[in-house]
Amino acid sequence: MEGHVAARVRLFETVRAVPYGTDGAHDAESLMAIGRGDCLAKSAYLTAAFRRLGFPARRVRWLYLLPDQPPEVRLLPSREDVHSATEVLIGGRWVLVDATHDPALAPAGLTVAVWDGVGDTVPAYPPLGPVWRPGAGPEPVPNAGGPAASDLAGRRYQVAFNRWLWAVRAPGAPSLR
Repeated sequence: MEGHVAARVRLFETVRAVPYGTDGAHDAESLMAIGRGDCLAKSAYLTAAFRRLGFPARRVRWLYLLPDQPPEVRLLPSREDVHSATEVLIGGRWVLVDATHDPALAPAGLTVAVWDGVGDTVPAYPPLGPVWRPGAGPEPVPNAGGPAASDLAGRRYQVAFNRWLWAVRAPGAPSLR
């Protein structure tokens, strides 16, 4: 049993250590080759790896609000987005495992989860509503019925967001909280 816990924690820490960025991989297959990825890539990789270890796992999603930084977030008509994480079945209970943010992002105030291999992690982004699970109806859609970001505004935000993430990781970077 202890070996299973240690293997789960090692897997989680390996995925969490991969730099988070929306300009990296968006799928499990590319995550380690590219060396950075978004929540889709990290949760897909974690889900597949848990399954290879023999643990049932599934992707879960929910609506959340984008962080207050960088300032370009204010150019978007809405800060609502969809987050992906993993649930793994341990001891007959589905456990939330969210390895989204790498440890270097903690000084910016982003949630960097720790995991004991048994209980839930804190989600990278708090859910705005219910958590979607496979078979539970349509997946969450950001800004349903509301204004959508223009392609240009969305691209500007993504570039600024990824630039901000790398600035946070820079040696000696001041806290951006």
